[in-house]
Amino acid sequence: MKNTVYLFLLLVISFSFTVKAQDLTQGLQINDLALHPMQDIAKPAYLNTIIDPSFGTTIRRITNAGTGNVIVPMYSTVQAWNADESLMIVYDQSNSEHQLLNGMTYEFLRYLDDFYPNDLEQIFWDFNDPDVLYYLDGINNDFVKYTVSNQTKEVLVNLETVTTNCNGGFNMGNDVQMMSWDSDIFAFRCNNDAVYHYKISTAQLTEFNISDVAYTAPMPGPSGNLFYHRTNVYDAAGNFVLELNESSTEHSCLGKLANGNDAHFAIAFAQGPDGGCIGDIIAHDMTTGNCFPIISQSQGYDYPQSGTHISALSHKNTEGGWVAASMMGYDKDGQSLLDQELVIAKAEEGNVKVCRIGHHRSDEDDVDYWGEPHACISPSGTRVLFASDWSGAEDGQSIDCYVVELPAFSPVTFNLSLKVFLEGAYNNDGSMRTILSNYIPFQQPYNISPYNYNGNENLLNIPSNMVDWILVEARTGTPNVNQQNTTIVETKAGLLFNNGEITDIAGNPLRFNNLIEGDSYYFAIRHRNHLDVLTASSLIAQQNMSYDFTISSTMAFGPQQQSESQDGNAMMFTGDYNHDGVIQVSDYDVWKLNPAQLNVYGAADGNLDGTIQNTDSDAWQINKAKIGVGEIRF
Repeated sequence: MKNTVYLFLLLVISFSFTVKAQDLTQGLQINDLALHPMQDIAKPAYLNTIIDPSFGTTIRRITNAGTGNVIVPMYSTVQAWNADESLMIVYDQSNSEHQLLNGMTYEFLRYLDDFYPNDLEQIFWDFNDPDVLYYLDGINNDFVKYTVSNQTKEVLVNLETVTTNCNGGFNMGNDVQMMSWDSDIFAFRCNNDAVYHYKISTAQLTEFNISDVAYTAPMPGPSGNLFYHRTNVYDAAGNFVLELNESSTEHSCLGKLANGNDAHFAIAFAQGPDGGCIGDIIAHDMTTGNCFPIISQSQGYDYPQSGTHISALSHKNTEGGWVAASMMGYDKDGQSLLDQELVIAKAEEGNVKVCRIGHHRSDEDDVDYWGEPHACISPSGTRVLFASDWSGAEDGQSIDCYVVELPAFSPVTFNLSLKVFLEGAYNNDGSMRTILSNYIPFQQPYNISPYNYNGNENLLNIPSNMVDWILVEARTGTPNVNQQNTTIVETKAGLLFNNGEITDIAGNPLRFNNLIEGDSYYFAIRHRNHLDVLTASSLIAQQNMSYDFTISSTMAFGPQQQSESQDGNAMMFTGDYNHDGVIQVSDYDVWKLNPAQLNVYGAADGNLDGTIQNTDSDAWQINKAKIGVGEIRF
C-alpha cells in the first residue's frame, strides 16, 4: 500500500510564516487596467519558482504529475490548506486519490487512501483545528470527522438515520461545497427530493422549505445562519429570506464581505432582475440582498471572462472580504485584460481593491475540465493555489499544481538547537547509553496522558545513536516556581541523541510554527520518566536559537532542578515514572506494579536499558524527594 510506504513522511516540517500586513495588496498594483501580455517562460522544476514576467510575482510548482498525468486543486470553493496552513490537499486525478502535502514546503506526505468521500470535492478542513477534516462517506452515508495525525475516524452522524421522509442517495452541494466557518453546520440533499442542514453540536436536523431541489443542496454561509440555494437565501429554520439580484446561478463561492456579512460571490454574464450587477466578480450581501461589482465593465474591465472561478475562503485574514479568482478568457492567449489571469480582490463596497497576480497559463483545449485552473486562496489570503497545463512547449502534456506566493507571504524558520542529558542514561563521559534504541517506537510516544500531544512525528528506522523521544514546548509569559504561569504556544516531539542533542526526525534543529519574530519564549523539555525542566531564561525568537541545559544545573528554571554528574555536566533527574513533575512514592508504585520486565519500552525503566528491575528502583530511591517547579507539574 502506498500509505505504508510513505507513512514515515507524515511529519509536517514546520515553517512559520508571517503576514506582513492583513492588507494583501502590499507590493502589488491596485486596480491596474493596463495590458500586461503573457510572455513565454519555461515551466518551473518541481518545488522551484519562477517570477511571472508580466506581474513580477513568485509562482512555485508544487506537484510532479509526470507526462500524461493530472494533479489539481479539489475545486475553488473547497479549501486546500488546513487551518494553520501546515498541511494541504490536492487531487491526483490520474490515480483517483487525494494527496496530502506539507502546506509550507509542499512536499508529498502520503495518499489519503484510507477513506472514501462521496465526491472528490466533499472534503472540508476544520476552520480552527489543523489536524481535523470532515467528509461525507461515499459508502455508508456517514458524515465523518477524520484526525490526520493518527488517521482515526469518528462518525458524527449517519444521514440515513436522521432523515425519515426520503430514501436513496445522499449528496452535498453542487458548484459550492462548504461548511459554516465554525465547522458546526453542513448541508445535504437526499436524491432530488429534500434538502437539509445539520448542526453537529446539537445534533439538530433542519429541513428546508424548498420544493424545487434541482439536484443542489443549500450551502451555509460562514455564519451558519444563512444559506444559499439557486439565487435565493434561506435562514437557519429552512425558510426563504430573500432573492439575490442574480439572473441565474453561475460559478460562485460563499465567503464574507469586509463588513463581516455573509456573501455570495459570483460571475454574472447578464444583469440581475433588478438591473446591474454584471461582471467577472459580483458580491452579493446575503443579509441585505445588496450587490456591488468587484470586477465589471463599469470599472473599465472587459465583458466577463469565460471560465471564471472564485475562491473566498480566506477565513484567517482579519481584514475580511478577500477573494481570489482565475479567468481563462475567450482568446486564451493572455494578451488581453484578464485573459489567462489570476487576481485577488477585497470585497468592500466603495473601496474595492483588485490586484492581478499572474498568468496561470492553462486552458481546456487539450484536457477539458481538468485544464481549468480553479484558483483557491489560502486561509491567510497570502497564497493562491491553481492548476495549469503550462502554455508553451509543455502545453497539454501534463497538469500540475502551482502556488502564487504573494509579497504579503513571508516564510520564517525558527530553528531551535537544544542539548540535554538524561541522568538515567548518562555515562559520565559526555555521552548517554543507547541500549534502548532496539525498543524505541517508530512514532512519538507522547500521545498519552498527561501529555496528550497529537503530533505526527514518525520514523522509518530508529537511529543507532538515538537515546529516546523527547517533547519540547514553546511558552510565553513569566515563569513561576509554584504554579504554571506560562502559556504553551507550540509543542514538538524530537529525537534525543547520545551526545545530548535534540533534533527533528530529519536530523535538523527543531522548527517551530507559531512563534512571533522578536518575542521572548521559554522552552520546557519533557521526558517520559525524568523530571521535566524549563529554560532558566527566555530566548528571543529568531531564525536560529540555541540552549544548552548541560552547562550547569542553573540552566533549568528554579532551585535544584537538575542533577550534577561526576564529570561536571548537568542532567535531568530520573525517577518521575508517573509523569506528574514530582518524584515520590507514587513513582515507586509504578515500578512496583511490574518490577521485572525484559525488552520493554516502559515508564519505570529509569536507566533506559530496556529492562525494568531493581536498578530502576535504585535510580528512583536516589531522587525520591525531588519536586519540579510548578511550571512543569501536571
